[in-house]
Amino acid sequence: MTSSTRASAINLLTALAVLASSDAATAQSVADFYKGRTVTILVGSDVGGGYDLTARTLAHHLARHVPGHPNVIVQNKPGASSIAAANYVYEIAPKDGTVIAAVQRPIPFQTLFGDAGVRFDVRKMQWLGSSSNELGVVVAWHTAPQRTVDDLFKSEMVIGGNGPATDTELFPRAMNHVLGTRFRIVSGYPGQAQIALAMEREEVQGTGNWSFSDIEKGHSDWIADKKIRILLQLGLTKGASPALRDVPLVMDIARNPAERQVFEVLMGMKALGRPYFVAPGVPQDRTDALRAAFMGTMNDPDFLDEAKRVLGPIDPISGADMQSIISNVYALPGEVIATAREAVKIPGAK
Repeated sequence: MTSSTRASAINLLTALAVLASSDAATAQSVADFYKGRTVTILVGSDVGGGYDLTARTLAHHLARHVPGHPNVIVQNKPGASSIAAANYVYEIAPKDGTVIAAVQRPIPFQTLFGDAGVRFDVRKMQWLGSSSNELGVVVAWHTAPQRTVDDLFKSEMVIGGNGPATDTELFPRAMNHVLGTRFRIVSGYPGQAQIALAMEREEVQGTGNWSFSDIEKGHSDWIADKKIRILLQLGLTKGASPALRDVPLVMDIARNPAERQVFEVLMGMKALGRPYFVAPGVPQDRTDALRAAFMGTMNDPDFLDEAKRVLGPIDPISGADMQSIISNVYALPGEVIATAREAVKIPGAK
């Protein structure tokens, strides 16, 4: 080996050693940072709903997968359909990786829709992942006159809502605007649990969106005892449950390609069923560690065992895949976005 070759080899080995030690230091710095600290999962919904239960189940197991094994707690900050929580984490909360937002699934689309009060840019959020692909259903209480999906076009159906940017209002509003259904939304309920109680009390006739997994876990007897009628599935593909076998999919009742394209955008939200993010300013190494910890938890046998008992099926999407889905949606032609935005617009809003 010549002296020049030997020198080149030494330089290469030195560079590799420096790189390896740099990587080790970075990994160590993440562990050192989180050791003894508390990570807060801030839930943008009320206690007791599907988003809250998912976050609390995640919190029981997440620390094992985060370097340094921090304490993980859950706090609730409901308001404006998770916009309040998203604004807080994006603008105010520490941007050091100690605050994770658990928001409602329309949040990744709020920049697209231009809702009032939004002070964040979805494209700049650092998404950690989503725990499930949430199939929604339109449900009527058994005493309501609506018996099939056709009845949604024939007579007014009074449904409960828990905020203009939530699934319970956004999707039925879009169906009214695009398809011609006749939902009348009674807003002001804190969450889906309270809407279910209102159905039981016959204050409302049903709900324009309810996660089917929530019904299976919390009200399976309502299906068995025929206390509810499932009129329509909301998603890109049909659910596999026997209870949904004869229930049409919203994509199937779109009357033309333009309507179908609008609902392909809107139903894309369902793929991001339970989304989690950290603020843009969180250091990349900590974001990467939290992303890896999130997916590690999604595959943790102890988490999956608890989730099976408490939440239902887990069908996770990684943070990287979420970023890709969101980027693709925001890159759609302007006319498609404009039509989708108009479809979900609150009546009377500018």
